[in-house]
Amino acid sequence: MTHILPDAEGSVYVYSNSRDVLEGCASWNGGAHKDHIHPEECWGLRRGRTYEYGASEIDFVCEHAEPHDGRNYYCFPILAHGETVGLMHLRSAADKSDEFKTSRKLAQMCAEQISMAIANVQMRDQLHDQSVRDPLTGLFNRRHMSETLRKLINASQNTGKNLSVIAVDVDHFKKFNDNHGHDAGDMVLRAVGAVMEQACDGDDVACRPGGEEFTLIVSGHSQEDVITKAELLRQSVEAVVVRYGEKSLPCITISLGVAHYPAHGSMPQDLLRASDDALYEAKAKGRNQVCIASGAAPEPRHPEEKSSCTEAPSSASPHAA
Repeated sequence: MTHILPDAEGSVYVYSNSRDVLEGCASWNGGAHKDHIHPEECWGLRRGRTYEYGASEIDFVCEHAEPHDGRNYYCFPILAHGETVGLMHLRSAADKSDEFKTSRKLAQMCAEQISMAIANVQMRDQLHDQSVRDPLTGLFNRRHMSETLRKLINASQNTGKNLSVIAVDVDHFKKFNDNHGHDAGDMVLRAVGAVMEQACDGDDVACRPGGEEFTLIVSGHSQEDVITKAELLRQSVEAVVVRYGEKSLPCITISLGVAHYPAHGSMPQDLLRASDDALYEAKAKGRNQVCIASGAAPEPRHPEEKSSCTEAPSSASPHAA
């Protein structure tokens, strides 16, 4: 753009995912862009077509173009697949008004090329999300979970940063499907996924490997904090009320198993196996509780040596799903 339109200062804005604001992405030839602008601040976006300032006796200055010094400018809505995806703003360079006016057609062609580039990037991002995201809950899938865990283990080996894995399973999930239908079961999974996502902070990664199983990878927290996080997660899920039709579904509870790196393994599969062993122990002890794997490595152990558990308060037991 610097060479194609040397007589124009330019900037590009792209709609955010929420589509309530546009984010400033790039500027050239001395132009500047703001971090965010709203669609109603641009006459080009409001009208849905190119807006030219300086073509009429009475012109209105776009808010995003302030402070304005009277130079001519264009606002080109950037369209892709029939949808507005961004904005290209061009302003005449100093003492280049005549040259700037004659460049409108070329500038319009540039906006069309930029629209194709933005559409391609967005399509690439969508395809990437589809490859690593679970379509039902929006959490990361098994493939991304394995890759992330491998990377975090390598980082922990180099930096000594704490790393833990929390395996989660919805208690008596089959009953939700059998008694209320698969749609109700999907609502339960989405509700648990939402709580998992809210529990993430920092480098935490929430995943749904499959079925009613979930995994939370926790990085940078002490073992005590991880246990506290797991217990808070259990309580948060138990407090969720899911409405299906005109009625509320039975209380949702989860069982959780916790494993720490490197105490329970130095490979992804070892940590996952250790957390699963602790999860099965939680289920065997009555469900709706947190169990912590024990031992230096996930080698076969006697049942009594497998893990230690933190049971839910007795008052919570009658509400188990």
